[in-house]
Amino acid sequence: MKIYALIIIFLAVSGLLYHVSHELFHIIAGQKAGLKLVSVQWFSYHGGTKVTFENEEKISDENNKNIPKAWIYMSLAGIIGTTLTAYILVFVYLLLPSGYVRLFLWIMSAIFLVSDSGYSVLCSFFGNGDLYLVKKAMGRKKYVLNIASILLFIVNICIFIIVSRK
Repeated sequence: MKIYALIIIFLAVSGLLYHVSHELFHIIAGQKAGLKLVSVQWFSYHGGTKVTFENEEKISDENNKNIPKAWIYMSLAGIIGTTLTAYILVFVYLLLPSGYVRLFLWIMSAIFLVSDSGYSVLCSFFGNGDLYLVKKAMGRKKYVLNIASILLFIVNICIFIIVSRK
C-alpha cells in the first residue's frame, strides 16, 4: 500500500512541476523575444493557467502573414522546453541505481514525455492552444505541423517504452 501512495504523490508532484515549467518556458521565451508580460493566472483559468502578453488579442486576430516570429517562439517554448526537459530526465533516470529517486524520475519523465507531445497533436489538428499562432503562420503548410506533432508523440512514447524496460 505504501508504494501506491508514493506513486500517487510522485504523480501529483510531477504533474505540478510539468505544468509550472511549461508555463515558465512560455514566460521566459516571450520576455526574451521582447514581448511584454501582462498577467499570469496560475491554476485559475478553466482549471489551467493563462499567460497573457501585451497585444495578444490583436496578434491572434492578424492574418497569417503578419504574425511576428517572437510570438511563434513564445508559442513553441512550452512544448519544446518540456520535451527537452523530458529528455534530460530520461538521461538522469538511466544513470541512477534503483530506488525512490529513480522511481520519481521515471514517473516525471513519463509525464513530461507524453503530456506535451500528446497536447501538441491535439493542438496541431484542432488549431488551438499553444500551436494556434504557429498553425496560422504556416498557411498552406499546416500538414507539416500535424506530421511533426505525430512524430514527436510517437518518438516520445517509444523512448518511454524502451526506458521502462531497463
